[in-house]
Amino acid sequence: MPSLLELQRRFAGALLASAPPDEPGLAAYHGTVHANWRSALGATFVVVRELTGAAFFDAAVDAFARMHPSRGGDLNVYGDAFPGFLASWPPAHELAYLTDVARLEWAMDEAQRAADAQGTAQDVVTALAAVPPANVATLRVLLDPSCRLLRSPHPVLRIWRAHQPGGEPLERIELEGADDRLLVRRESGAVTVERVPSGEHVWLAALQARGTLAAALDAALAEDAAFDLGAVLQRRVADRTVVALA
Repeated sequence: MPSLLELQRRFAGALLASAPPDEPGLAAYHGTVHANWRSALGATFVVVRELTGAAFFDAAVDAFARMHPSRGGDLNVYGDAFPGFLASWPPAHELAYLTDVARLEWAMDEAQRAADAQGTAQDVVTALAAVPPANVATLRVLLDPSCRLLRSPHPVLRIWRAHQPGGEPLERIELEGADDRLLVRRESGAVTVERVPSGEHVWLAALQARGTLAAALDAALAEDAAFDLGAVLQRRVADRTVVALA
């Protein structure tokens, strides 16, 4: 008689199989589980699904789920590995930009679910004014928890916007040769996506990696000699991208 562990493994294997099992009961579970995965990822990767079509997308989700089955009951947070999966899944290779569009949609999903920052912009201004000049170089500043940074050689923001109401037709977009540097964050309850200059993008990435203000400035200037720390810092404190000192 099989042990409980063996029965559980057989049940899990039946659910993850590419085809429904012969047993009607297991087949029903198999269909429900796969439908839930498709629905959950379809709600997150809306534009990816529109770009590929429903049949292709469902096949991708099924293949992904076999490699990366959900580990928890909340499917709202399932899918972090999907962009990476698309990068290595042979049927998706013809759409070179698809992985980065998926990365953008996952970043937007994470930004929407991120914790709220505490304090106000004035709190940050006051804290900055109190820092002794000798300590400014070693200062660390914190970005809003919703901030996500992306860089892509494809115009992923234009591709994403093409699938929003009133967006420009996709066929008008040159799909290669771009350098999209994007900041995704939540502002006033809504997720925003903006292109940022290369120096600022490097600066934000360095701060997000918990680098000092001096190290982040060095990185930004190496990328763009015209980077203006004062102007950028003032603007990012005001719009709550920078939310605290560490």
